[in-house]
Amino acid sequence: MSKQCKPYGTWPSALSAKLVAGGAKRFASVQGEGPWVYWTEGRPAEQGRQVIMRARPGANPEELLPAPFSARSRLHEYGGGEFLVDDGVIYFTNNDDQDLYVLVPGGQPERLTNEPKLRLANCWRDGTRKRLIAVAERAPSAGENNPRNLLVAICLTGAARGKVTDLASGHDFYAAPTLSRDGKQLAWLAWGLPDMPWDQAGLYVAGLSSSGQLGAPQLIAGADGSAAFQPEWTNGGELIYVCDKTDWGNLYIWDGESSRAITDLPADFIRPLWQLGMRSYALLDDTSLIASYFDKGEFKLAQIDIKDGTLSACPVDLAVLDAPTRFERGIAGLAGRNEAPPAIVAMTTEQTQTLAQAQPQSDDQPAAPEPCTPIILRSAADIELNAGSISRARVETFPGGDGQDSFGLYYPPTNESYDGPDGALPPAIITVHGGPTASADRGLKMTTQFFTSRGFAVFDLDYAGSAYYGRAYRQRLDGAWGIADVADCSAAAKHLAQAGLADPAQLIIRGGSAGGYSVLMALATTDIFAAGSCHYGISDLSLLLDHTHKFESGYLNRLLGLTPDNSAAILRERSPLTLIDNISRPVILFQGLDDKVVPPPQSQLIVAKLREKGLDVAYHEFAGEGHGFRRADTIITVLNEDLAFMRRVLKLRTERE
Repeated sequence: MSKQCKPYGTWPSALSAKLVAGGAKRFASVQGEGPWVYWTEGRPAEQGRQVIMRARPGANPEELLPAPFSARSRLHEYGGGEFLVDDGVIYFTNNDDQDLYVLVPGGQPERLTNEPKLRLANCWRDGTRKRLIAVAERAPSAGENNPRNLLVAICLTGAARGKVTDLASGHDFYAAPTLSRDGKQLAWLAWGLPDMPWDQAGLYVAGLSSSGQLGAPQLIAGADGSAAFQPEWTNGGELIYVCDKTDWGNLYIWDGESSRAITDLPADFIRPLWQLGMRSYALLDDTSLIASYFDKGEFKLAQIDIKDGTLSACPVDLAVLDAPTRFERGIAGLAGRNEAPPAIVAMTTEQTQTLAQAQPQSDDQPAAPEPCTPIILRSAADIELNAGSISRARVETFPGGDGQDSFGLYYPPTNESYDGPDGALPPAIITVHGGPTASADRGLKMTTQFFTSRGFAVFDLDYAGSAYYGRAYRQRLDGAWGIADVADCSAAAKHLAQAGLADPAQLIIRGGSAGGYSVLMALATTDIFAAGSCHYGISDLSLLLDHTHKFESGYLNRLLGLTPDNSAAILRERSPLTLIDNISRPVILFQGLDDKVVPPPQSQLIVAKLREKGLDVAYHEFAGEGHGFRRADTIITVLNEDLAFMRRVLKLRTERE
């Protein structure tokens, strides 16, 4: 079938904003127990309500949480750890009140706690003492500026049912309470301001008395210029964890006296702990585990022998597998796929063992098997995209702003029915992820396909400071936020133009949160971009420092290199609002009015200043939306307005779709 010729950026596409929004389910908190795989599912069509689901291979998914309940934690503002399933019973954090509820599948939720001043999440069940152990955040008392974070115990039976008792305090933050199989030891992560968890989270272990009191904590790893992540006890009482003390986040095991490395690879098993409950590996038994890791940003899956560290690659037809978890028949997790929307997937033990055992040992032996195709338990969207209209990413390595290698994912414009004119180059959208300690999402993203199917190229940038390339790559942003990230944005745009991948006169920069800040700084300090799209971005660093929430209240110090002597100057010099006179390109901004991370004044102030200048600026506010848009009508509006804005400023004339 021959393709019609139309200018890039003007192609009609069957992938409407409504289809993208309707299929934009958000999966999280994957857990396995018995034959079941459980997860939460955020639904834009239900105003972002998060439903608890479960499924098993060969059966249809079951919805377990009735409306109006929504399983969502707001701890640290970013949440996570919103439910626990144990012995068939579900304990979940309800969005409206942040209290814990108990749910037996098929029944109605029953309230467990009634603590208006507490947020509770990231639970572990202590069966011996008939209680839950959880992470808590207590609202500040009179005269306090910040909430207090701690570990607590919640009684599950008797007259004291629902009573919350403080268990551990003293650190600014806690995460991942994990009880040994015999109930005698508790492990957890803790860290203090100004650090973030990936900076110096420490792994602690303490004994538990028969009454459940904690003994003196022992520091096992981290909190020394390195960070620990995901403690897991074996049946034999050893503790597995991840630590990045060698620059890369590798696996370790503690036997009660000392630790040894399981792996020693230039690769990252660690994750930036933005949300509670994040995981990168699952124990199969006391001798092996299966892990999802990143080798210079490239996803890999492997089965690893705990005793000798032997790694057996498990080739799988996925772009990424997050939160791997064990269940009765194998492992499951949240998958990014190359040619279909994200999904909850499962792989049977037979599949993973076959892959792990079929490693070529020499040139005389056959090659490893074809990648395994996981079982799909639930897809984020019911949309079936035509293969000819799917844009597939390829990794691009380019000289970053500091001359060192930087990375990104390039998505070419792709549509089965249309092609651009001979010799023409497409407009390109440089996408800047949030965080900034995060990374570009791997796998097919409906928003990306929305643009590529219309003739735009998309470059998803992993600028200096991004996760999954080692601690040194991440620390390239320390003291240089607003400089190094922007330099990489500019370098990426130049790379696309020089490589003949994009029209140098039609480059758009688009990002949200920290990525929105990079958008505004790029517009204020470079002239390479034709326009910018800023989603709940930061415009005034002083305002952010004054009003940010506790979790990130020390983050700016490291990112900007603040000291008492230089803070006023740096906050002024690196705030887009201060640099407003340098912004001359059109910009569109989107803001949730309930955003507690980047409050509405961050957008409102710069919009007012830009309009005073007479600049081409569009602005959209959304009541009921927080940090990240969850509602279908909001997502539809944002996509359509973004597209219309880009086409208008780039003078791309189209027929009505």
